[in-house]
Amino acid sequence: MPDTSHQEFKTLVAGARSILVAGPANPNTDVICTAAAWWLYFAKKNKPAEVVFDGTVHRFAFLPEKIDWIQKLENLNRFKIVLDVSRTQVKQLSYDVRGQALEINIVSDGGVFSAGDVRTEQGDYKYDLVLVLGAVSLELLGHVFSEHRHFFHEVPVINIDRSVINENYGQLNIIDAKATSLAEISYGLMAGELDKNIATNLLGGMIAATNSFQSSQVTPATLELASQLIVQGANRELIIESLYRTKDIKTLKNWGRVLSRLSQSEHVITSFLKHEELENLPQDFQDLVRDLILANPETQVAAIFYQLALDQTEVWLYTIDNVDALELVREFNPKGHRRFAQIVLGHTLDGAKEIILEKLSDKLRIINNTL
Repeated sequence: MPDTSHQEFKTLVAGARSILVAGPANPNTDVICTAAAWWLYFAKKNKPAEVVFDGTVHRFAFLPEKIDWIQKLENLNRFKIVLDVSRTQVKQLSYDVRGQALEINIVSDGGVFSAGDVRTEQGDYKYDLVLVLGAVSLELLGHVFSEHRHFFHEVPVINIDRSVINENYGQLNIIDAKATSLAEISYGLMAGELDKNIATNLLGGMIAATNSFQSSQVTPATLELASQLIVQGANRELIIESLYRTKDIKTLKNWGRVLSRLSQSEHVITSFLKHEELENLPQDFQDLVRDLILANPETQVAAIFYQLALDQTEVWLYTIDNVDALELVREFNPKGHRRFAQIVLGHTLDGAKEIILEKLSDKLRIINNTL
């Protein structure tokens, strides 16, 4: 990381009064662990911080218990009505809401207030710095961004990511496509200021993102970094226990069904779950599907089909880095991001599989002929 970026990062953090940590809706384990590490880091520096994610956040045993994982932003700023009392004092104040209007009633003490004595001000935002983790664009934050666009455009944003297609929307953009995880990038920013709890959460992010260091992106430098985190007190056993050894029998059975129904057609792996099997999916389901893709070098897309009703099927698409999941199913109005797309089709399970597999085959053929 360039020294200038590191110094600018430290300057922004030092000047912040209150910090918001955010990331994509329904964050993966690397994002969750790294966000927790940053919350701990800011707490050490006596910087109030909150963590917000739209959607589901999986609570692993090694995550800090004191974090309040919020799902939406409230009371971001205050609107002030300022009354000049230099000439006339206030004797009594009351307010009432009538229909769509707020009425504020002020009784003066020995004088008369005029319209010229009143002015309005936009109060400061609750946070004066935002740290966004693992989002190629702010739209991926879901409702957190869409309902508060003005806030994100007014407050400085530090954008940390490892995607080459990141839109560089931050005041400071720290993008490292060679890094194995957000946790690895964050370690470089925190170096020298870690404790055992921060180290544990960073190591958790690295283990999840690299499939226990089996990813092809893992280098000797990655392994050295992980060993340094262990030296600094990271609890590897607790991480492994939390990530891989806490699934109940129902969860394991459902994951077993997904695995037993796997089939491959060219560069696409597919599986499905019926309506009565949708409960008890593993907390780290997206990470597990990603591992399926990593395990087979020929696979570019994993498609999981969920039967919501007899004639309604939900499809989750997971792709490798150089394949845009949203673009693959653009005509079906997908939700998600470049590596993950979610759509709902008004078709039976078999009908949806036929439609999507044909579409994926055609588009992947075009993509692979241009690579």
